[in-house]
Amino acid sequence: MRRYKNFVLVTAVIILLFSRSRIIFSSSSTDDPQGNNKQHLTYEINDNGEAVITGGTSDSDGLLVIPENIGGYHVVGVAEKAFAYSQDIRSLRIEDGVRYIGAYAFAGCRNMNTPSLGEGIQAVGEGAFRDDLFTGRVQWRGDVFLPDSIMSIDGEAFACCSNLWEMDLPEYADIDPEAFEETSWQEARDERFQIRGSCLEKISGNTEPVLEIPYGVTSLGRREELLCFQMDEISKQTMYEEIRFPDTLTEIKEKSLEEIRVKRIEIPGSVRCIPYGLFMYGEVAELVLSEGTVIIDNGAFADIEGLEMIHIPNSVEKIGEFTFMGCIDLRRITIPGTVKRIGRNAFDGCENLTEVVYEEGTQEISCGYDYTKIKRIQFPESTVKIEGTLACVEKLERVYIPAGVEELDDKIFSLRVEWHDDPIVVYGQKGSRAEELAIQSGYEFIEVENGDGMP
Repeated sequence: MRRYKNFVLVTAVIILLFSRSRIIFSSSSTDDPQGNNKQHLTYEINDNGEAVITGGTSDSDGLLVIPENIGGYHVVGVAEKAFAYSQDIRSLRIEDGVRYIGAYAFAGCRNMNTPSLGEGIQAVGEGAFRDDLFTGRVQWRGDVFLPDSIMSIDGEAFACCSNLWEMDLPEYADIDPEAFEETSWQEARDERFQIRGSCLEKISGNTEPVLEIPYGVTSLGRREELLCFQMDEISKQTMYEEIRFPDTLTEIKEKSLEEIRVKRIEIPGSVRCIPYGLFMYGEVAELVLSEGTVIIDNGAFADIEGLEMIHIPNSVEKIGEFTFMGCIDLRRITIPGTVKRIGRNAFDGCENLTEVVYEEGTQEISCGYDYTKIKRIQFPESTVKIEGTLACVEKLERVYIPAGVEELDDKIFSLRVEWHDDPIVVYGQKGSRAEELAIQSGYEFIEVENGDGMP
């Protein structure tokens, strides 16, 4: 019998502990010492000992305050549907330190002015303010200013707030594409740009000389194939003086600016990867990559007209395959030593390219100079692997290959012998693999201490 009583007692304690988050507490607050003008809130305590507001009523003036603390507990958030369709709320103030607003927490509060959201809010749930009118300071206009602490805004969070005219977006928040559907602010942005959440999906009808992508945009193009980035024919035909990206931009999808025509464009360092075919078949006179870019992906700058030079920042670590292929106006390029690998065919078809300068540090290089005007190639001392051949580098006269190259393609010279009668001179160290392959191909080999010994 005693064991049974102990079992019942332990079970009761366990049930009490696990049901703690479902215990509802009630609290009233007041704005004056006389106890008038009260609001009433209910809340529950979660397993972390934090309060979650579950409902309540505003004060007699329609003001609802979500406090930072209640009943001795820190308020962590507002529960799902906590105040949904409450018509008595006229103004809302959420104090600093509250971390989230649950799904549909204030949906349908059609008499509520634009809310005041405190610093510390990290997440706004799905439909949190859906169907609210947001009359704001001017009777027909509502402006919402979001704190920098916000990290995510879910789908339809502010959807159908017809009087919402302006949003102050945090810099790097993950914003659902449907967060602001059917708001006046979204409709105004759609006149020139189709922006969903923080994603720019389309540029429409822009003829101004400077195309400035709106602040708050974090990506160009969406992942879904049928909803990829696009420009209308007017935007493609316009020759822009400059395209300016905001510092909030972090991601660019493939072919996002395909066929664009621009004199100058600078990509911020917040974009770590330059994607495939970014300006494919377009015209770019000056292209600036900022410090912060890490990867230039396969074919990133392929088939661009007008590009004569490009500066590769020291933050870049990898240049992919076919990266500059078909850039017919490119004349000279320097590869910083931070770039550890250069993919195959990187410079093929750059008809006016005369020089590729490698700084010390690059380790793996694929021969990609076909149909260029390059006369000399000096591989850096740091090179450990060279892939491909020099068969189609028609103007080539001399090449330096250091002894430290551990992997050297057996056909680097032999295919050239089959296709071209003009010999080249190979420079390097005595006893190296470069000397062996040069002699096999019938090319002159000249011993030098390092690459600077090649004229």
